[in-house]
This record gives sequence, C-alpha cells and structure tokens, in this order.
Amino acid sequence: MSSRPLSVSGAPGTAAPEKRRSSGFALVAKLLVSLILLAAIARSIDLSAVGTLLLALSPLAAVAAVLSLVGIAVVSALRWWLVMGAIGTPQPLGRVLGLMFVGSFFTQMLPTSVGGDAVRIWQLSRHGVAMDRAFIGVMLERISGLLALVLMVVGGVFWLGEGLSPAALQYILLASLPVLLAGLFLLCCLDRLPPSLQARPLIGGGLRLLAAMAADTRRVLLAPGLSLLLLLLSAAAQVFSILAFFFLARGLGLDLGLPAVLAVVPAIILITFLPISFAGWGVREGASIAMLGAVGLNGDQAVALSVVFGLALILAGLPGCWLWLRNNR
Repeated sequence: MSSRPLSVSGAPGTAAPEKRRSSGFALVAKLLVSLILLAAIARSIDLSAVGTLLLALSPLAAVAAVLSLVGIAVVSALRWWLVMGAIGTPQPLGRVLGLMFVGSFFTQMLPTSVGGDAVRIWQLSRHGVAMDRAFIGVMLERISGLLALVLMVVGGVFWLGEGLSPAALQYILLASLPVLLAGLFLLCCLDRLPPSLQARPLIGGGLRLLAAMAADTRRVLLAPGLSLLLLLLSAAAQVFSILAFFFLARGLGLDLGLPAVLAVVPAIILITFLPISFAGWGVREGASIAMLGAVGLNGDQAVALSVVFGLALILAGLPGCWLWLRNNR
C-alpha cells in the first residue's frame, strides 16, 4: 500500500469559519450535557455524604491509583508502537511514548474522549508522517484497545447476571460485541468499494481514507501473533484501570472486591466513550451509579468513586502536560 498522503479537495478559506462555529456549538452542547447530568445526579444523592467520603480518601490509595493510570499510557504506547511498525511507518519508541502521554493529557482536557487522538495524529504528522498514515495508526491502536475492552464488558455482564438492571442495559452492553465485530468486518472490506462511490463529493474523501485503512486493518488484526499481542496489551491497559478503581474504592473505605471491580469497570469506561459530554463528566458518574449499584454500592458511594477516578485521570495526564510545554514552547 502506498504511503502517499490522501488529498481532500475543498475551499479551506470559506470552510474554516463554519468549522469554528460548529466546533463552538459542539463545545457548548457538551458542557451543557455535562452540567445537566451532574445537576440531575446531585439531586438524587446526598452531597454531604459524598463530601465525607472524598475527605476520607487515603493519600496512599490515591497515589497507587494515579500510578496505575500512568501505566495505561505506557502499555498503550507499546501497542501503538507495534501498530505503526506493522503498517510500515515505524517510529522510535521514545517518541511514541511521549506522544501517548501528551494524548492522554488532552483526552482529559478537551471536550471529547477522542480529543487526545486528534492531538496525537497532528503531532505525529509534525514528525514527517503523512496525515493519513498517522490517522490510520492511531485509529488501529484505538480499535485494538476497544476490542479487548468490549470482550471484558461482555464477560462482566455474564458475571453480573440478573444483578445488572435494567435488562435493557444488559442487552445494550452485550450488543456492543457483535456491533464492533460487524464494524471491523465492514472496515476490512472497504477497499473493495466501487471507485465511482469513492469519487462522490460529499463522502468520497472519507471513503478513500477508510479504504486505504482496510488493508492495514487486515494486516494488523488478522495477523495471529500480532493481534494476540495487541489483545494482551489492551487487556493489560484495562487491568490498570481496574486496579485504579480498586485502590480508590479501598481508599474510600468501600467494601468492593476485585472480582466485582473487574466486572463493572470496563462497562463504565465503555459508556464514558459516548461523545456527548465534556471529557466524559456526567456520563461516567451516571454509568458508575448504574454499574456499581449492581455490586452493592449506593449512589453516594458510586459518585464519590467516579469523581476521584476522574481526578486521578487528570493527575495521571500531567506528565503529558509537562512534555507538551517542554516541546512546544
């Protein structure tokens, strides 16, 4: 497959103001969603009880949780490094690790949960990688991580059984696996699309990029050794998230065992990926109430745990902030 950058025609001078306006509307909408969700959650819990729990957090548990979350960036960088090599655009491991930390920081600071991915693509292109190759590498790294996450979500739903309610939530979480597999199958076949479809003005540019991605997707996901290694690294990243939740639960004095955390945390993370709020705030708290309720925590405890987890994510991203400031003065 050629590494020639894909070009997209258009009039950037006239499109830029429209893009800025739409981005501004999206930002305001996501802020409003987060505020509305948080306000609704605040009305349903005892805020004084949440505050008491937060003040009781063990500093040692908080440090352990932050270090666990830092481990996610390290494991994810290894996964990204392997993907970039597999698609014929190898990068130094140190560069990939640094950009992963930067991306992790911006994931917490930007309105969407994939904002850090956009920063990684942009920064990688500044190192001479064609924009389409940077996009494909980041997306395949994300997809490999999502596959492990969804498998763990499905396992957790089966483990929880009827304890997870409402039943619609069970069906939605279980449906995430066939939907993801169907999407991956479609992605692997997109380079078989008729050329006439790729030439259409409104959708042609995106389809050409996805078609270019199809061969790389097959190269990465259908290689038994590589795909297994990526899956193991992705599972390790989720284990770090689970350990962080577990440490914080113990630090808050909550009676939450490791098997229960293993069953519910992947689903909380998956639901938080919904791009409808600012950096997942509000959505994560609502998901925590639903999922942690299935393992015996009340709303106050679930919200307190979700809030400290969100704060721990911000702290774990600070190395990326330092790298950004150092390298982009």
